[in-house]
Order: sequence, then structure tokens, then C-alpha cells
Amino acid sequence: MAYSGEGVAALVSIIDELQTVNLILADKKVKELLKCLAFYPEFRTVLGHVNKGFDYQTEKRKALQKVGEHNVLRLPKNDKQFVALIMGMLVEMDAGSMDLLSFTRNYFPATTGQESLDLFVSKVVEPFKYALVNMVVNGIKEEQVLVERTVDFAPSGLGEQVKNILVAIVKTVNETVQDKNARGELMLMLEAFAAALDSRDVLMIKALWTGLKKYLGALKICSREIEKTEEVLKMYLTTK
Repeated sequence: MAYSGEGVAALVSIIDELQTVNLILADKKVKELLKCLAFYPEFRTVLGHVNKGFDYQTEKRKALQKVGEHNVLRLPKNDKQFVALIMGMLVEMDAGSMDLLSFTRNYFPATTGQESLDLFVSKVVEPFKYALVNMVVNGIKEEQVLVERTVDFAPSGLGEQVKNILVAIVKTVNETVQDKNARGELMLMLEAFAAALDSRDVLMIKALWTGLKKYLGALKICSREIEKTEEVLKMYLTTK
């Protein structure tokens, strides 16, 4: 795609300003960002491509999750889906159907609202910029066709049964694991396990539970919850 570089420079400038913007001006800066994306043809072309066949509402539901009492944002690893999702969310924020500051407080909790906004910019808007600019500069690379495997699906009731136990595990981890890195690793593993339960992929459920169970056992916590989860998995996956 031929382009002058002016659009990329404008985008970078706006997002740099968003990194230091005051809370009360954040909505205005999001509007400027969307105007920039709409003005330059290179952005319109890329965004039009990534949105083809993209089911925004479905992908948003997948992204906005809860683990126990915690809101969790699970962003797509695929750049095309990631850019399409964040673009849709920015449009909603500008339209008012999604409140920017409430969203940042809920999914990026911090001491102040300003810190939550800063986390949102660094963890979501900055990666969005890099992914979008990469597509403009280098073109959109289609994913390689991977060798597919037949997915063995777990019974639909498994997720609800285990997630009730996960709430107790999350609570115990937050209350008893003092080491910040270990607590963070466990929360990531719990999120991944919850995602596997949502997918009902038996192989992923078993694999992620094995790692999570081993980590919890090494810390000598949640023995009762481990036992309950083992019982439920055995009951639901006994023929798998």
C-alpha cells in the first residue's frame, strides 16, 4: 500500500498525547483518534479488511470476562481480530454506549482513575497502534493454515460446576499468596483455565488443570478446592 507517512505520524502523535491526557479530556482524545483513522485512506483500507467477517459482539463477549469477582479482559492474539475488536470498542466509547472511564476502572483497576486510564492506554491502545501501523507499512499477512485437530468437547455443565470452585481458589490466592509474581502467574493460569472451560476443549482443560493443580500444590494451598475439582472433572470427563 502506498502512503506518505503523514497518517502514521498523526496517529502516533494523538496516541502520545493520550498517554498524558487528563481524565476529563480522555473522551475528546478518543474522538480525535477516530477522526484520524477515518481521514486517512491507508487506515480506512486496513480497517475495512480486518472487519470483513468479524463478529464484533461475539468477540467482545469473549474478551470481557469475569474470573471470580474480577473483571478480566482477554484480548485476541491474532492482530487482525485484535485491531477489529479495539476499533469497535473505541467506536462504542465515542458513541457513548460504552463508558471509557468506567471501562478502564473495571478492567484496569488501580489506585486512581488516572492510573487506570494510563494502564488502558499502555496495554490496549499502544499495542493497537503498533498492530495497525504494522499492517499499513508491511501489509496484512494472512495466517498460515494450521494442521487442525478434532476437538473433543466436554459436557456443557462442566464449566458452571468448576467455575463455582474457581471463585474460592481466586479468593484464597489473593488472600494468602504474598509474592506478587507468584500471585500474578496464578491469576494468569486461572484465567487460562477459565477460558479452556468456556471453550469446552477437553485436551486444553486437562492440560491447563494439570499445571494449575501442580502450582497450587507446591504452594500448599487450596487442597480442598483441588480435590473438589478433581472429582468434578472425573465425573464429567470419565469417558473422555
